[in-house]
Amino acid sequence: MHTLGSLPSPVVHTWTPPEPKRLPELRQAMEEHQRTRFGLLNMAESLRRGSSSLYPYLPGAPDPHSAASLVLCGQESQRLRDARLYFADGDMTGLAVAAGRTAPTEEITTDRLPSPSGLMVFADPIGSYDRKAGGPDAPEHLCEMSVPTPIVGVSWSLWSPDQVLGGAARWFANTVHGRRLIEPGRQGIWLTFYTAGRIYDTLDPDALLPLDEHSAVRAGAIAEFYRRQPELMWDNETVLLKGDRFPDSSTPLGTTGAWAQIVYTAWQLMAQEGKHAWTEKEVVHRDRAGRKRDRREGLSEGDVNVVRLLPRHRPSPDAVQKDQQASEPRRAPSTAFRWEVAPYRSPNRCLNTRAHPDGCAHAERIIAGHHNGPKGMPVRPAKGPVHVWGKIPNPR
Repeated sequence: MHTLGSLPSPVVHTWTPPEPKRLPELRQAMEEHQRTRFGLLNMAESLRRGSSSLYPYLPGAPDPHSAASLVLCGQESQRLRDARLYFADGDMTGLAVAAGRTAPTEEITTDRLPSPSGLMVFADPIGSYDRKAGGPDAPEHLCEMSVPTPIVGVSWSLWSPDQVLGGAARWFANTVHGRRLIEPGRQGIWLTFYTAGRIYDTLDPDALLPLDEHSAVRAGAIAEFYRRQPELMWDNETVLLKGDRFPDSSTPLGTTGAWAQIVYTAWQLMAQEGKHAWTEKEVVHRDRAGRKRDRREGLSEGDVNVVRLLPRHRPSPDAVQKDQQASEPRRAPSTAFRWEVAPYRSPNRCLNTRAHPDGCAHAERIIAGHHNGPKGMPVRPAKGPVHVWGKIPNPR
């Protein structure tokens, strides 16, 4: 441990996504980690620090944090075992980020899930948060370092607080409305967000990184700690309760709320069909040896569904390049050039106009932003009021 002086900020590297064919091996490592002693102890320590969004309290447990760790890691292990695998390419990720800036208006429903359990890895981060040292009360000579921690993956499953010991566990959640008890009998969708684990490997191992306001540690020691964990690491979690709604866009969502909003938007995009379809899937099949290994380990099918935008929705290479140049490393990508007019939500879209109004169904749909004028020309935003005439005025 070293006294913290004036430390230079480390080089921050971009998130490099794995090839889709590697997802089965990554999933296996992530699942196995939940069953290791190291994984359980690490989770228990996180719970002791209060760095969890969902906490199962088991009355009568001698060590509540260790008991909660067994529950959380056990459920995540099963979630990953059952997961269908998905990879969202760069354009798909960018669209989910762009459209997900506005909150879904519908009641949260499990019908939006592409599969009951899943693991999706994104080609770009869907969000991030900064790890900082120092603070407003720290001496001026101390360096405040900011390292963005990218959120690059998510697992999910159907979930209920009654799944543990017949409902004996009491589940507490940190939400945008404060800490609350999740009532027994509720149903919803569990989300676990993953970050990139090997974020310090490229730094000088002798570089000093601040731990808190007064101490620092060698980057090599931190890198060694992360090498003992999977390439994708559990960062945080949340639950979307069926029948609830997302806070509107003017309400502070918090970190997990913002990421959940983008993930739910991705599911909406994947679910749309017909003339409102956004996506197509390419299946990367698991090889024969891998299938046998998955069956032996009790893992679900290892085929990977690569999710891409339909050709008519893909932005031009020039627009993508401009966004990449404007994007910051390890943060959600810029989408200003890819979609000059952002996609928008139609909260009450009729799904079968021929049967309207009695035999049809209505649901929220995400509609492609568009503008009039020659294709490829810059968008000229309107300025000032727009007047609608009841009839064409006589020229003077």
